[in-house]
Amino acid sequence: MPVGGQGIAVASAGLVLTLRTITGTVAVTLPADRGPALRTADGSKPTAVLAPMAEIVRRAQRTIDSALSGRPPWQVERIRELQKVGGDNVSPWADVAGRKGEENYRRRLTELMAMPPRYWIGWEIADHLLIWHLFGGLLPDPVRDHMKNYWTAWLQPDLPTSAFVFPQGNDAIDYWRRNKDWRGRASFFRDGFNYSVSTQNFNHTAAMGALLGGALIDSAHAMGDGRHGLEHLPLRFWGFLDGSTQEMLDPYYLSITLSALKMFRDFGPQPIDRLMGRILVDRTLELLISTYHPVLRRFVAAAHRARIAGALVEQDGIFGALHTVSKAGTVNHLDKAHDAVEHGMPAWGYDFPPGRVAMQSLVAPWAPDWVSGPIDDKPLPCEETSTDSTRGTYKPPLWRRTFLGRWHGLASQDVRGGTIDVMGQWVRVPKVATAPAERGLLTVRYVANAPDLATTQGGMVVQAGVTLCFQSRNRAIVFAKPHTSRDRFLAAAKDRVASLATVIGLWNLSDRPPWEIYAGDRRLDSFPVKLEAGQRVLIRDGVSYLAILPLPIADLGRDTPIEIAPGIKGKSEPNSAEVGPALTISLFNLRRPQPVEIRSLDMRAITTRTYNGFVLEMGDEAQHDSFEVFRRHIAATDLRTVWNDGRRQMEVSYRSGGDLMETAFSTEFGQSADSTYAIDGGQQERAMPYRRLNGNWPYLPAGIDRDSFWAQQGTTGRLEKAGAVLSTDPGRKAYLIADPGSGAVVGYNPLPDPQSFSLKARDGATFEADGRVGLMRLEYRPWAREVEIDHTPKPEQANLARTITISGLAEAPRVTLNGQTVPVRVAGKTFQVPLP
Repeated sequence: MPVGGQGIAVASAGLVLTLRTITGTVAVTLPADRGPALRTADGSKPTAVLAPMAEIVRRAQRTIDSALSGRPPWQVERIRELQKVGGDNVSPWADVAGRKGEENYRRRLTELMAMPPRYWIGWEIADHLLIWHLFGGLLPDPVRDHMKNYWTAWLQPDLPTSAFVFPQGNDAIDYWRRNKDWRGRASFFRDGFNYSVSTQNFNHTAAMGALLGGALIDSAHAMGDGRHGLEHLPLRFWGFLDGSTQEMLDPYYLSITLSALKMFRDFGPQPIDRLMGRILVDRTLELLISTYHPVLRRFVAAAHRARIAGALVEQDGIFGALHTVSKAGTVNHLDKAHDAVEHGMPAWGYDFPPGRVAMQSLVAPWAPDWVSGPIDDKPLPCEETSTDSTRGTYKPPLWRRTFLGRWHGLASQDVRGGTIDVMGQWVRVPKVATAPAERGLLTVRYVANAPDLATTQGGMVVQAGVTLCFQSRNRAIVFAKPHTSRDRFLAAAKDRVASLATVIGLWNLSDRPPWEIYAGDRRLDSFPVKLEAGQRVLIRDGVSYLAILPLPIADLGRDTPIEIAPGIKGKSEPNSAEVGPALTISLFNLRRPQPVEIRSLDMRAITTRTYNGFVLEMGDEAQHDSFEVFRRHIAATDLRTVWNDGRRQMEVSYRSGGDLMETAFSTEFGQSADSTYAIDGGQQERAMPYRRLNGNWPYLPAGIDRDSFWAQQGTTGRLEKAGAVLSTDPGRKAYLIADPGSGAVVGYNPLPDPQSFSLKARDGATFEADGRVGLMRLEYRPWAREVEIDHTPKPEQANLARTITISGLAEAPRVTLNGQTVPVRVAGKTFQVPLP
């Protein structure tokens, strides 16, 4: 199976004919004149011709103009802004006017025809399908046939699913060796990644190719594979297994996933395919909007894998998708080219570039117009909390949390072992940030030797230890230790070690950071500087404030417990930009003037009795009025710790204002050498035996998977948000979005598992099914008295609801059902909508 770009490029082809003299006579029979045979009695002409360029220009213009007709002017402007930046392979097809446009058009046709069938183009496969669906009218028949041949070669439509083997298994090669069948029995888009869990982006891309590519060539086998993959992997597993998703929040890979989901939503061959896609786009955007800060213009969210460029500068497709439904806009650098750099890092993402975001806005908007409210006018401060079972491994689940203050944000994942487990972000000036240098960033990692916090490989980094975190709003107790697994520790520390430390990275892209840094009451003006154990560090960066309160730190031999020093530059993906934090705060367990041999150290003590950590509290001028008020607040906090050597456990309590946070961290718990998981499944309650906020459980109650300022997901049978209530069957997944501003509400049966359904909006309007419903999305817009219902049960599902009854409205609403306006029956004081 092809897995990467392969081919031979010929710059200037030529034919060399060499003649030599021979004896005798050679007779050559020339072919017959085929001219008469090619002439037809009806005067028909060859089909392999281009339409007149004037017609091509008209079709291209109509594609864009008809799609944007009727959209709000602000939305058209947002889409046009991204189209102008471009960077994709689709939006240039709209620019065919003039001599240069015609030249580029012919060049693109040549490139399509030059692509061999079954050639691997990675995540650009969405571009290939978009060209067909959006600009198919610009393609001559031979080009369309060539594109069909591409999918025929990949999907092998004559073969049933049972004929295929897993693409990455030995059978994929062994089959050819046994049978000498050049086609093989392995296809990325057929069996393997539609029936087994892989990476999130592989599962989404495979399902997209099988379902949409299969529809393009009318292959029932391929569409069956894609439909199975879409339901069981993107929808059930990656979408609604828990309250988050694997790529939350890696801007690069989540962007690839989101692009694929929009392809399902727009081009799925059956209504149920498109509804599954729409539900997944809605949910992914809700996850993003819930963690997006409109002043920072960044997402404040922890990440298992991510590159630092994505946290500091890069604006991948997830930013663009929000931009198209934001009146204020969510991206910067619109005056920069798609390949521009800022501080050496890409300004824009490249596998889901702005141009493709714009093109994927044409068939349907990324979200309803009213979603601009939760993006631009988010009620700050607010918080988002979600479960993370990590592919179903952790029961009870792990936890993710994001807090957004007026000028700052704090996010964490409690036990994940990711590239960014703790993230703090802020602005220094009380206005929307329009450049990376106007923001600050905090990250945390447990490090052996030189603290390179920038270099990653595939968004991942080999770490010497693990961080555990308990966050409540703008405060977090962060515990860190070397890996319990000796193998994982040695993979990072290697043979020799000079230091082991929790390292806090303070990122500031200003040429001369204007922040003020204090150790207690002493202002620090030059670095490096060494501090005593337990010394509190306070930072003022304009209107935003940070306090770092060290916990007790196990001493493995060191010349100082704490040091603040200039950061070390690493190489940030994807372009190896040299970047590093402006400062690092290192809390040392071990620091030697020269590296020492690992074998000379007590590995048992390092892996099971070494503790480290700190308390982080953030604030801003809106919360505390001034930095002096914040300093007095921190001075009044009460941090207490107890190390229990018998239990290998650090107990921590932190009282701040009227809240008391209490927790315990263990230094000895199960951890395998598999870096996929921070700790072994089932060990999370040993790693953190308890967490309490004012004596109570600090996260979500059982049955609630996620909760944000405008959404809730769970299986309790009753979800409530912003005055709206969704009632369903206990034990079944349900999902509710309710805008606290406009009053818009969307209720979902997000999986194709029949259940009861009753939705009540905050204005009293109620929508109740007279039986169980299948996969369903019901949206109510109270200001317009509009109801949009999409209901697509599976073909085999019978005895479902026949009617939605609407009550609580004085006048009949305007209702669309599966995209079509339908009449509403009056039944006394209620209104009824028949379901198909």
